[in-house]
Amino acid sequence: MNFSLADIRTMLCVATRHTGTPMRDEDLEQEIALHALSAFRRLGHVSHPRALLMKIVHDKVRDHWRRRHPFEHLDSVDERLITQVPELELTIDIRRRLDLLDCALTRLPSHKRILMELFYEHDHSIPEIAKLQNRSVSAVKMELRRSRQTLARLVRMLATKNSRKLR
Repeated sequence: MNFSLADIRTMLCVATRHTGTPMRDEDLEQEIALHALSAFRRLGHVSHPRALLMKIVHDKVRDHWRRRHPFEHLDSVDERLITQVPELELTIDIRRRLDLLDCALTRLPSHKRILMELFYEHDHSIPEIAKLQNRSVSAVKMELRRSRQTLARLVRMLATKNSRKLR
């Protein structure tokens, strides 16, 4: 079969319409031409030469796109493209809540604060705390519940007080 580079170029444009903008790539055209020449020589007589050439073009375009998408190292990607936009308002709100909690904890009676620290900061179980304080498990549970309630009241009171100051 006689085929020209113009035929290959036309078929390449048709094949690459499915992948996006039709492209003109001389290296790809030459690769297709070499592969087509080799295939036609190997097969000898071909009853539908344009169909075979179109199949070669499609295969080469697919191979081309597979090779064209290598993974990039993170070092080569611009940092601003992968970083998150800071959520300043959320950060400020969380900081204020933590400050309120810290202030409320300092105002909590010492025995309640110690109980809260043992349970939440040091991750002691209720039976362990009961053993440490020589108390029953139910007494520790009740005191922990009362400590949480007292802490919640203090946080609400401080939040109300702070919101009045801001007005």
